[in-house]
Amino acid sequence: MSSERIVPVIVFSSDSFIGCFIFLSSSFSISGDFIYKVSSLSPTRHFIIHSRKALLNGISPADNRRIPPLKYEFYYALLRDFPDLTFTINGGINSVVEANAALREGAHGVMVGRAAYHYPWQTLGHVDTAIYGAPSSGITRREILQRYQEYGDSVLGKDGNNRPNIREVAKPLLNLFYSEPGNGLWKRKADSAFMHCKTMKSFFEETLVAIPDSVLDAPIAGGVPSGREDLFANVHDLLPPQYHAREEEALYA
Repeated sequence: MSSERIVPVIVFSSDSFIGCFIFLSSSFSISGDFIYKVSSLSPTRHFIIHSRKALLNGISPADNRRIPPLKYEFYYALLRDFPDLTFTINGGINSVVEANAALREGAHGVMVGRAAYHYPWQTLGHVDTAIYGAPSSGITRREILQRYQEYGDSVLGKDGNNRPNIREVAKPLLNLFYSEPGNGLWKRKADSAFMHCKTMKSFFEETLVAIPDSVLDAPIAGGVPSGREDLFANVHDLLPPQYHAREEEALYA
């Protein structure tokens, strides 16, 4: 048996949901063995699949997110070979256009990570309309920040010992003005405000002067930001041979 191994990253559960986040192996049969064992020996029925192999030879986490090749064909082969399970795809999907492309090819769900953090307005702002077909809310960034202020001030210091603090609560907002006028000044003011602001209200009063009203009050644009609509176009032509549980794996089931 190969010494290569799957790396389970997160196992999560609730009263009605148990799932597992895994990195793929370079061998589809090894990936299949892992899914087969876990689903046979536990109640896990939902797997979030990171479509790259995790290299364990000292490579940095940042390099692990870009150097190993994406193996989307392995993800879609798991859908084919384990029809009773649910699989969410993750890795290299950077826009709602690309998320929709994955769904069109049959993905059960799509996990978007860094794109949602680095470009929240351009990504999360279009999810409801582009993915779910909902009408545009017309919400502005000023309105979002007003609501976030109430939330932020309600959780500051809630865990004791000043945790979470202003920096931790405000961190998800730091890319809200990506590519907009005033973005650089906003971030510099935020770095300064982290040192002494005690409430989200005071943080916003000190920092939002950097952003023009025309940006704060502009609703989400109607058009969806670009992405690769053909990202998964030929994926079904690349699927590996169908997985069959090996005899030694079946003994564990």
